[in-house]
Amino acid sequence: MAQRVVKIAKTLRNNWKKTTFFVLVGSYGIYYVRDRIKANEIRADYCKQAVIYGEETIQTVSKPRKVTIILNPAARKGKAKKLFEKNAAPLLHLAGINVEIIKTEFDGHAKDCAGALESTDALVVAGGNGTVGEVITGLLRRSDQQSVSKNWPIGFIPIGFTNTLAKFLYLDSESEVRWMCNAAMAIIKGMTTPVDVMSIQDSEERSVYGLSKLEWGEYRNVRDRIPKYWYLGPLKSKFAYVFATVQEWPPVFKAHLAYRPPVDVPEEPEVNQQQYSFFSRLFSWIWRTEQKEPEIEEVEEIPWKQVDVSTLEFSAETHNDNVENALKTTRSMSIETLPTDITKTGFIKEGWRRVSKAKDNKSEIQSETLQVGEFKLTPVEPEASFFSIDNEQFDAYPVHVKILPNKLRFFINEETNQTR
Repeated sequence: MAQRVVKIAKTLRNNWKKTTFFVLVGSYGIYYVRDRIKANEIRADYCKQAVIYGEETIQTVSKPRKVTIILNPAARKGKAKKLFEKNAAPLLHLAGINVEIIKTEFDGHAKDCAGALESTDALVVAGGNGTVGEVITGLLRRSDQQSVSKNWPIGFIPIGFTNTLAKFLYLDSESEVRWMCNAAMAIIKGMTTPVDVMSIQDSEERSVYGLSKLEWGEYRNVRDRIPKYWYLGPLKSKFAYVFATVQEWPPVFKAHLAYRPPVDVPEEPEVNQQQYSFFSRLFSWIWRTEQKEPEIEEVEEIPWKQVDVSTLEFSAETHNDNVENALKTTRSMSIETLPTDITKTGFIKEGWRRVSKAKDNKSEIQSETLQVGEFKLTPVEPEASFFSIDNEQFDAYPVHVKILPNKLRFFINEETNQTR
């Protein structure tokens, strides 16, 4: 027995390359199988929850809820459809929801679908940041946008590469499968939260809409270049910030900024239906009594404050991820500008901090911040740069940005809502 063990050991040592290869492949196979088993257990657990809610719903309502899903099958390099059908769709069906799926076929199709949708009880976006941006832009460009934004709650199944909105709508999870299942269960349970929207209008009064952040500057540019360094594997993000310093330093972005203070959250209008007796209506008809229209109170226009901006990066961000935002009576966007005297080492260090997943890792750069309700940004050299709106690229031309408080309602996990 001992001789056999020694012989095997010698064989493995003499063929160490093959041994190493098969050990790595075997380890990966074990991890893959274990991960698949764990994912299936998570799906099974959520399916049981969906069935329970489905049975309760069938007993209380006569007509199933209709949910329209705008699915971007091209997201996640073509894997989005499979991810949706494997993780979210079964839960929605088990819960007794009437699901209608619209698959997008080209860029901008989600916007067209949202703009042409006739009726539904809820609208769900299955994709990433780009698909969400198209859908809300299509909704808010409609002539009946006031009605649909109030009556159509929106869900989001995070199956894209960038899913900024889902990070504060649904519980953080170590498992991507659990994250998608949480999103589907939020739609099933029906709890919603108000969400502020950024309206971004160009000089030709064409509007797009965002929910999180507008960015302009060198950090945005570097993030856009990271995929070009794919050959560096997991180090591509860090090396991208190093390579960015091999240029004339610092790269300065100049613009003219005009802004106004935060805005009040509008109150829901009260419907006051006056009741008149038969004799009152008859008297009014005989004498043609003209009722006075209510006087419209004139609101003094708030003046713009003007500043010139010279920065390494400009950003404007909503407070949708702030747990106390829904309780505030005023809403704003946080404008942040980074100084231009950042050293190359400081730039690299900040870039590495941003790609780090550590939650307690705070920036060491002293930036300037403003809380505004709306602003106008006019880049000095727009042809040479781009904006990012929720991580989607747009030409950096003059824009007028407003915060629209509580404009949309999104489905949210009950546990997340308790912390808001």
